[in-house]
Amino acid sequence: MDILLTSYQRLNLLNQYRILEQLARLNKDEDDALFYARHATIVSEGYTLDYGAFQADIADELPEDQARLVWDTLDMYAAIDCSYSHLRESSLTKDQIAFKGFDGNYEAELMNYCRFIIYDLNRFYELRENANDFNSHARKYKTYMAMVQKWKEMDRSYEMSEEQIKTLLEQ
Repeated sequence: MDILLTSYQRLNLLNQYRILEQLARLNKDEDDALFYARHATIVSEGYTLDYGAFQADIADELPEDQARLVWDTLDMYAAIDCSYSHLRESSLTKDQIAFKGFDGNYEAELMNYCRFIIYDLNRFYELRENANDFNSHARKYKTYMAMVQKWKEMDRSYEMSEEQIKTLLEQ
């Protein structure tokens, strides 16, 4: 991806990198100071081929439909957990109903967003219990899409029967 910066953007980046370099030196962190000094040189000299270094720590944007699926999936699993806790007896186990997460190899951006929602935003804390760091080690996106669609047909209920929970889990 080609990155083109205006003179104004370059000036802003240059100033930021110089400030960060000085802060790193004040903190006696020579590695960071060198890192920021290199970036300042790239910007000041206009080494466009090396502009990609600025994006090293910036992930691609997560599309809104994928972000919505993560929220809906977490909400659905919270509903499953709530419904399960109200069942008097069940042939389902806690492990069977546990949210497994997303695949760390092929769905990493979804897995990371899921972690952000649960840990940083402190939402859906009830799903932390059985989580394996929310890395399912298997692709789940299409499965969750089908499950969420079925759950929406159930009016996004938080009071599901065992049969309704099983129907969702079989998607």
